[in-house]
Amino acid sequence: MNILNRSSSVSYSGLISVVLLYIVSIVLLLVFADQIVSGIAEGAGRFGGLPLVLTIGFPVLLGFLVLVNLARLVRDRALRKPGADFRARLLWFFLGVVALSAIPQGILAINFTRNTLDIWYNDETGAALRGGQDLAIAAYIDRVDQLEDFAASPLYRQISEDIARSPARVWSDVRQLNPSVESVQVFSGDLVELFFDGPETHRLRPAQAARVRPGSVSRDSSGGRSFLRIQTLHPGADGTRDQSFAVLSVSLPENFDRVTEQLARSIETFTQVEALRGTFMLSVLLFYLLFSAPLLLLTILVSFLLSDEIIRPLANLEEATRSVAEGDYSYRILSRSNDDLGTLVESFNQMIRELERNRVQMMQTQKVAAWQEIAQRMAHEIKNPLTPIRLSAERIRRKYQDGAENFPDVLDRAVNNIIREVNGLNDLLSEFRSFSRLPAPHLQTVSLRTLVSEVAASYSGGSQASIDLVGLPDDLEVRVDSRQIQQALANLFKNAIEATSERVHISVRADLVTRGRSRYCRIQISDNGPGIPTEQQAQVFHPYFTTKRDGTGLGLAIVERIIVDHNGQIWFETESGQGTTFFIDLPAGATGDGAR
Repeated sequence: MNILNRSSSVSYSGLISVVLLYIVSIVLLLVFADQIVSGIAEGAGRFGGLPLVLTIGFPVLLGFLVLVNLARLVRDRALRKPGADFRARLLWFFLGVVALSAIPQGILAINFTRNTLDIWYNDETGAALRGGQDLAIAAYIDRVDQLEDFAASPLYRQISEDIARSPARVWSDVRQLNPSVESVQVFSGDLVELFFDGPETHRLRPAQAARVRPGSVSRDSSGGRSFLRIQTLHPGADGTRDQSFAVLSVSLPENFDRVTEQLARSIETFTQVEALRGTFMLSVLLFYLLFSAPLLLLTILVSFLLSDEIIRPLANLEEATRSVAEGDYSYRILSRSNDDLGTLVESFNQMIRELERNRVQMMQTQKVAAWQEIAQRMAHEIKNPLTPIRLSAERIRRKYQDGAENFPDVLDRAVNNIIREVNGLNDLLSEFRSFSRLPAPHLQTVSLRTLVSEVAASYSGGSQASIDLVGLPDDLEVRVDSRQIQQALANLFKNAIEATSERVHISVRADLVTRGRSRYCRIQISDNGPGIPTEQQAQVFHPYFTTKRDGTGLGLAIVERIIVDHNGQIWFETESGQGTTFFIDLPAGATGDGAR
């Protein structure tokens, strides 16, 4: 049994490969997109490196695979393979679907990006960002100026002269004069803390307090907050100068540094985007093309894989149908799919099983009928000579009993009759044995002209027949059993010669004939005899049918048997008074000039 199993595992593995390729393309595009955005943000063309090479090389690889499949599709269409046109139409369908979805998405993405840039990065937004930065700077400068002016004011100098001896009173006066001052810390000349009042987060260690510059504002951070501090010098407790100093502190708003830094970065980004708006849009378009190209190529590959998956069962059905038409009923198609195509394949296999079972039953019936017919014909053919044998024997006995004077003559004639009939029976049984015990052909490739010439040499050149072999190419070869084919040709030549009492002309020619995917050598054997009557044509190849007095009726039956055993065919065309042409199709070996 021939089982046609074209598993879909190849298609499944192909689809898995395509999915993996799709994931790889997404990863590469994300990496490349990050490089594009980073490059634009930094104002530099940082688009090189391995990711860019892979991002560009990946579509090139996909393009190569697509070209290979397209070349295969073009070749299949040129060879008119089953399903090639359908695969081409399916490919165009997938391309159309991708184009219908990708083009509007591309236009939408570009317009959305442009509109988003226009909304987010317009002049009003830029002015607001810069205005916010200016306000933050102005507020900071105002805090610094207020603190410096207050520390340098005569009023503060007046009230703070006694700060080393009465710091609490001085701090109370400072809070009344300038509520924005949040803390005061007094140190002696040797950095010993004399007084502190205010939030604990404002407190400085002596070393930190020493670093605060006198007369100018310093800025430091502590506990996530920023502070403005200024140092003022005062007389010591004994009346000497530079023996003590005070540190006045003002805190900036919470997260002031972080907010101002974010504001500065936003302004910088806004300025860069404004300057590189055209480059950014070009990068977006490039990114979309690099994203769309792999998807388009992957879609084409998917269309090839899916078309193969759809076409495979149909191609299997076409091949199996051709094989069944050529007589091979053992073909089966193995399919693992449970869809409609799988049901169709299973129905086809069921049909072939039914055809094979019916064919076997019909062949068995025909075999039984053939043996019944052979038995009847054998009985008839054996019974015909038994009658003259019996009559001759009875005549011999009667003449012997009567003592007839001509008994020797009667005996001689009767014995001759008996011998003749027995010889006829022997010939009949020999032909039947040849017909029933014909061995299987031993095939070999031989020259057809040489094969026919050896048989024709035994029949041509005499007074009964002339055989013309001009129509046989010298290099045409057939794959046959030489002995059996020569026997078949000899029977055909002999029948043509015995069909008429006149000299017969026989011509033999051959051509190479293509039928589907098979090649046959067609041999034509024509004679100019009387032809075959219409009422006898249907019985020409039947066993024991003969129009000759001494014929056995097995000659043409043996010829047909030999040709069929060679997987060939034989038939004839005839016209009364014009002659008969027998056609024989045999498997071809090599081709030559005789091919057509």
